[in-house]
Amino acid sequence: MSKELRRDPEAILAQIKSENRGKLTVFLGAAAGVGKTYAMLETAREKRLEGFDVVAGWIDTHGRRETEALLDGLELAVPLQLEYRGKMFQEMDLDGMLQRHPQIALVDELAHTNIQGARHTRRYQDVEELLEAGINVYTTFNIQHVESLNDTVAQITGVHVRETVPDRFLESADQIKLIDIPAEELIQRLEDGKVYIPELAQQALKNFFRLGNINALRELTLRHAARRVGQQMEEYRFQHGIDNPWPAVDRVMACISSSPFAAQVLRRARQVADNMKAELITVYIEPPYTFGAGKNRDNLARNLQLAEDLGAKIVTISSTDVAAAILNLARQYNVSQIILGKPLHPRWRELLHGTVVDEIIRGSAGMGVYVVPGEPILGPHAVEEKENTPPRNVSIWSYLLPLSMVAVITVLGNIFVDDLGLTNIGMLFLLPVLFASVRLGLTPAILAALVSMLAFDIFFVPPILRLTVSDVRYLITFAAYLLVAVTTGSMADRLRLRMQDAIHRETRTRALYDLARELSAVTDMDLLARKVVDHVSQTVDAETVLYLPGEGERLRVAASSKAFSELVMGPNELAVAEWSYCHSQASGAGTDTLPGAKGFYLPVKTEEITLGVLGIKPSTHHFTPEQITLIQSLAGLTALAVGRLRLALEAQEMKTQEESERLRSGQTNS
Repeated sequence: MSKELRRDPEAILAQIKSENRGKLTVFLGAAAGVGKTYAMLETAREKRLEGFDVVAGWIDTHGRRETEALLDGLELAVPLQLEYRGKMFQEMDLDGMLQRHPQIALVDELAHTNIQGARHTRRYQDVEELLEAGINVYTTFNIQHVESLNDTVAQITGVHVRETVPDRFLESADQIKLIDIPAEELIQRLEDGKVYIPELAQQALKNFFRLGNINALRELTLRHAARRVGQQMEEYRFQHGIDNPWPAVDRVMACISSSPFAAQVLRRARQVADNMKAELITVYIEPPYTFGAGKNRDNLARNLQLAEDLGAKIVTISSTDVAAAILNLARQYNVSQIILGKPLHPRWRELLHGTVVDEIIRGSAGMGVYVVPGEPILGPHAVEEKENTPPRNVSIWSYLLPLSMVAVITVLGNIFVDDLGLTNIGMLFLLPVLFASVRLGLTPAILAALVSMLAFDIFFVPPILRLTVSDVRYLITFAAYLLVAVTTGSMADRLRLRMQDAIHRETRTRALYDLARELSAVTDMDLLARKVVDHVSQTVDAETVLYLPGEGERLRVAASSKAFSELVMGPNELAVAEWSYCHSQASGAGTDTLPGAKGFYLPVKTEEITLGVLGIKPSTHHFTPEQITLIQSLAGLTALAVGRLRLALEAQEMKTQEESERLRSGQTNS
């Protein structure tokens, strides 16, 4: 077998896809002032002398004369003027750079956050769009802005960096140029005023730019660059089909929840995976019910987005046994390391109920378990949440009803005490306990048990009307009340959760089945669009619009749930939908691309081509992860149906042309 045939098909497809993509070169440094911008401009000037078309899209010299001198002779793009809170700000003109389309674009400060009003919230997203347009990009970057190193940098420097770049984006870099100088030389440059103005330089020397901090950041930078070189070496061996045997592949699994502490677990897992050169898998065990909207949902959305930014494969399943589900997935994916967060529970609770961590450690034969110790979460998202607690609409009637039943049994028992006897009356007091356990929940059941015990003791057990027990055997009856309440209530809760889980799964399956069935027999594109919009709108209870390409491949509204919806009439909504169509990426509300749009826009695409865009206006700020997964599945079914119908129409057109050619040939021969 030839070396080409031994290559991984996914690697071949990735290589074909990257042929039209621009090349990304990152000038990486440990901190500001090491000379990244200077080195980038020197390299750009050399490329310009070699005949390359070079344009500086955005350069921030910070007033350094040596750096400004290197701009002489280079074409500088005109910045974009944006007004924010009554002040004017400048940002890189992304559309201008795309229209100019140079061979090499220079973009300084990759981790920068754009001013509100720009197309993207982050500059690295601007760079990504330039790369997709086939433009090579030179950019600068400091190691403290790597997302997976965020907690490590905070521990070293005491500064929590807010502007970070996802690891997945940096891993796509074609070349990393390490720019490094000794720590003493960097400190001297600061003291000489070559990095910041004197006032800022003195403050920086006292805080961030201490000798130990700089050396630690240099070590992180060198390790990151060395790991990248190792990856390039493995890619080279793989692409050239070297016959040496490959070692077993390691996989790291990070287990997360909606807790803000999960972000620390993810970043630590990313570092462990990088050190092991292993694949990172992120697992979220979804409770078998839909918990209420609020901070839990927002935290979970942020954690899942962080996992995606860190380049992890995300797996979400529903289960009532978290530990067993994690262990099953770990064995299924042949995981070698499990990364867990140590919950901040009181010691008594761990002794009484145990922990998921202990259960996983006991069942993790053949796997390593890495426990990240719990630490207080600081920042705007530091919210203490109770997760895995089923929502329960417990009203005052949930407590009054069993109490009323106890009162009725007490009255009837006193009337018929001679006929029934104490044993039968005691059994009757179990009825409100059982009723509350099955229908109302564990807490009303325990309350019913306690009140039943008191009523039976005070009104029926001698001495009457006293809270005392002369016969010790009645204590067994009282214990039975509590045992029945707790056992039955717990079993009823588990059954209720399983029922809600089954309903949730059945709803998702039914939504996909109904749409597939409705679209299977449709032969008209307009009717197909109408059915898709109606079905999606009813399923997610939101305004929906389907855009399909018309003349000149411009998007048109094929169908909408409301004729005068903001998704249809909004002046900028069509532009957002066209961006998703051109780039095959989600955009709009709840995303980092054009987040000011009213709707959430998801491309309707197959593996080969984008066929349209599905726009949905969320009733809240953004959709939950479960809703997004369902919408993506519906969009996938829509893509298959649209693709099938387009192929059928093309085949019909070809058949018509063949018939016309046959008739024309027959007329010519006659």
